[in-house]
Amino acid sequence: MAEKEKKEDPKAAAAGAPAPAGGNKKLMIIVIVLLVLVLAAVGGLGAYLFLGQKHAAEAAAGGPHGAAAAEHEEAPKKKEKKEGPPIFEKVEPFVVNLSGGPTAPMLQLEMQAELMDEHAKTNFKAYMPKIRSAVILLLSSKTEEDVASAEGKVKLRAQIKRIMNESMDAAEEEPVDSVLFTSFIIQQQ
Repeated sequence: MAEKEKKEDPKAAAAGAPAPAGGNKKLMIIVIVLLVLVLAAVGGLGAYLFLGQKHAAEAAAGGPHGAAAAEHEEAPKKKEKKEGPPIFEKVEPFVVNLSGGPTAPMLQLEMQAELMDEHAKTNFKAYMPKIRSAVILLLSSKTEEDVASAEGKVKLRAQIKRIMNESMDAAEEEPVDSVLFTSFIIQQQ
C-alpha cells in the first residue's frame, strides 16, 4: 500500500501542480490582454481628441485648405518663438500704497515680461505708459491680504499679464507670454 500511496502522491502532485501553474499562465494572459485593450482605448481616445481638435480648427478656418493655409502662416511665428532664448523686457519698478486706509502698507514690485517675439517687444515699449497706468491702478486696488500669500501673487501675475495684453490692444494674440516678479516687497508704514 505504501507503494500505491507513493504512486498516487506523485500523480496527485503532478496533477495538482500543473493546475495552479496553468491557472497562473491563463491569469497572466488575461491581464496582458486587458492591459493591451486599455492602452488601445486610451490611444484611441487620444487620437480622437487630437483629430477632433484638428477638424474643428479646419471647420473654423474654412475647410481643410483654409486650415492648411492658416497652419503655414502660424508655423513661422511658433518657430521664431521656440528658437533661441526667450525675450524678456524689464519693467521699471512700481511703488504703490496698497488699499486699506492711511496705515496700509506699501508695495514695491519689480518684474519682467516674457514676450512672444521682437515685434511684441517693440510694441511693449511703445505701449509702456498705458501699461504702467493700468498696472498701478490694479496694484493700488489690492490689500495686503490679497498679495501676501503665494496664491495671491500667482493671481496677481495672471491679472497683470491680462492687463498688459489688453493695454497693448492685442485682439486674440497675446504678445505677453508671462510676467515674472523679480522683487516683491511689502513694507509697513
